[in-house]
Amino acid sequence: MEKQYKKYKLNEFVTLQVLSYTDEMMVAKLWFSGKGFDSTHHHGNQEVNIVTGGEFEATNGTEKIKVYPGQAVKVPSNFEHNMECLSPTGEMVTVWTPARQDLIEKYTEQE
Repeated sequence: MEKQYKKYKLNEFVTLQVLSYTDEMMVAKLWFSGKGFDSTHHHGNQEVNIVTGGEFEATNGTEKIKVYPGQAVKVPSNFEHNMECLSPTGEMVTVWTPARQDLIEKYTEQE
């Protein structure tokens, strides 16, 4: 049976729950109740964002595209990116490879 991890507020608009992780990969669900994050960011992990609810604008470098439920956005390692929620609420599943060690250290307390 897979472990159940607590939900954490990342900021006033975004809640994150780690669903599963190994050294090679991490999967998390994110709930948005507003735009999300203030700006782009980058990290050494590859990332895939799969929108499961709401409408988002994905920023990948200088490219901006709208993303809807059932669509995914792939982000290469060390690439400036962001997912801004355009609807009142939104949900996505995010996968990082390798696993985000910074998130493991902060957000993997079990329920």
